[in-house]
Amino acid sequence: MLNLQGQNFKEALDAIEPKLNEAGREEARKNAAQIVSAVVKTYEEKIKVGEVGKDGNWPSGELSLTVGSSPTGLVYGRIQSGKTRAMITSAALAFDNKFQIIVVVTSNNNRLVDQTHRDFQNGLPGSIRVYSKAHFRQEVEQAKQILTSGNGGIVIICSKGTTRLNQAIEFLRNIDAKEYSAIIFDDEGDQATLDTNTLRRSTRNPLIPPSRIHQLIHDPAIHSLREALPRHVFVSVTGTPSGIVLQNIDNKSRPSFIELLEPGKDYVGGEIFFSTVVPATNKLVSLINENERIELFGGNQGVPDGLKKSIRFFLLAAVAASDKLKWPDDGAGYKLLCHPSVKTSDQEKVAGLVRKYLVELTGAFTNAQHHLYNDLRASYDSLKQQTPGIPSFESLLATISRNFNSREVLLLNKNTTSDELNYSKYFNFLIGGNILGRGLAIKNLLVTYYVREAKVTQMDTMYQHARMFGYRKITLPYTRVFLPPQLYERFRQIFISDEDLRKFIEKHKGSPESFPVRIAKDIRATRKCVLDARNVDILIPGKQIYPNYPFSKAPTAGTITAKVHKKLEALFPEYKTKGREGKKISTDEAKKLLSLIKTNGTNVWNDKKILIILSYLSQQFNDGVILKYRKANRAAGDEKGLLYQGVLFGGVVTQDASGNRPVLWLFDMKFVGGTTVTDWDGREFIYPTLVLPEKAHSVVFNKS
Repeated sequence: MLNLQGQNFKEALDAIEPKLNEAGREEARKNAAQIVSAVVKTYEEKIKVGEVGKDGNWPSGELSLTVGSSPTGLVYGRIQSGKTRAMITSAALAFDNKFQIIVVVTSNNNRLVDQTHRDFQNGLPGSIRVYSKAHFRQEVEQAKQILTSGNGGIVIICSKGTTRLNQAIEFLRNIDAKEYSAIIFDDEGDQATLDTNTLRRSTRNPLIPPSRIHQLIHDPAIHSLREALPRHVFVSVTGTPSGIVLQNIDNKSRPSFIELLEPGKDYVGGEIFFSTVVPATNKLVSLINENERIELFGGNQGVPDGLKKSIRFFLLAAVAASDKLKWPDDGAGYKLLCHPSVKTSDQEKVAGLVRKYLVELTGAFTNAQHHLYNDLRASYDSLKQQTPGIPSFESLLATISRNFNSREVLLLNKNTTSDELNYSKYFNFLIGGNILGRGLAIKNLLVTYYVREAKVTQMDTMYQHARMFGYRKITLPYTRVFLPPQLYERFRQIFISDEDLRKFIEKHKGSPESFPVRIAKDIRATRKCVLDARNVDILIPGKQIYPNYPFSKAPTAGTITAKVHKKLEALFPEYKTKGREGKKISTDEAKKLLSLIKTNGTNVWNDKKILIILSYLSQQFNDGVILKYRKANRAAGDEKGLLYQGVLFGGVVTQDASGNRPVLWLFDMKFVGGTTVTDWDGREFIYPTLVLPEKAHSVVFNKS
């Protein structure tokens, strides 16, 4: 039970109130209560009862849990939906409920660390002290005094770099942090925290140690963050959790609880920009040439047409927005975001092309005979079709002309310092690479020009590039995304995958050991290096999925066969005569059938995971499963009963896969010939096979 009336929580909500309406404030209250409720519940179940929560008596005495067994959770929000705000208000609420230390580990980028430190400092009351790298050596005694007084708490902001993590760990040890209740928030927990040596260890050498950042955060055998705080709950916070939910079941990053955060009503996300199959029907999207990137970085020094269109649209949209909404009161103007490439040299080239085209446009605002005047008119017509009530073309051009000299073209990359970001109060053109991916909030963003393209896209990386998401409903009439069709389709596929995963977690978050992640052609769920190749498998549409080792041991196999036949009689009375034709049954009935069957599958088939996969597929194919039956004889490939290939032949698989539902085959099987199976006594055993429709999603999952 939580204390929701504490002073810290009240002051944190008051601090954010000027930025939010009452609905937004209520959303912040709800999200914080949801997160801290889950943390308190987990703390009491896994660490110790009676220390935290409304009626908690503060930490005291010895702990029964072993070092390194503190629990892990996941807060799954949406891209730019206010996850930092949720962490701030959750921290305040946690302090009102007997937590004393909050650690926030964030991206290893000085600008983002400074931004996070400033946000927490501004959002929390004066009784809470926020520490970062500048304080770790000098303020040990002050932190001790705050903790021992019981009047306040401390927050530690730390980047995911070896130097800063070591400093934060030393600071925690110096203040005797092991005595106090704590929460560790891992901001963008799928980014640097995961063990990047996982693939190498699973395929090359099991003695390869975990990556250093992963060790410094998770490893209980060294001086790590989690080792320094035995009374803590670890909470990953991200909008792209594929890498986390695909970890092995015993991995320290794998969550034992998941909380889904829903954004407020003014949030715009993937459903606004990428939910339609035909992007031409979406006024917020302008498709550009599929080869625009080649034109941009080829030998031709001209400005590609798509980039020109995005610039013209932005200038007109910015002044149209200023007429309705005024210029932004933070003095940082409206913004166009250009995401061309990860390479600094490419970014610099694009910045030069933007500057070149802006100079070319200069005379067109006041001269109807200028060769670019009609291009501006075409962009105006496009904007007016999207937002009919905008001022006249001539008045917009006059406003652009009056303020055009106050424009900034800014590079945002690893070499950019905060001092170099001097925004214009009118027009800002931002060009960057990786730094535009995570955490960086871009206020008053109107236009996005996106041409960054990898041969194989990683879903979590690309979706984090969607900086157009966020609380932008008020500026939506002036918003546009310019990108080629192949990148639109990739964003759409990732949006669908994200929605599918959220729906599945919402329905099953308390039960499954595995969360399937949908992928599409040329798209990976996450970085290969953080996944265990022995346990991560992909289910491919149009294929048969079968266990490579059946279970044939008597008498258990005979008992299973009898139970399955009894169930078949009830579901499909004519299964012996019409089994090849099949009968439609519900997904739940198919799962009940499969739950009766035991196999020894060590390939993609796993008895428990296949039930989860069926549940996942039911989100796409909600009209059930086709159940089929026949007898079959097969030779065993080794003494354990290996089947080198599935029972079904190509033509049958092709026919089954052409339908609109998964097909579940049940075979009464016998081993004949081949290698002797030592535990076989001649009885039949039940053997299952699942055929996925061609139109099914490819699904990756961890079977550990």
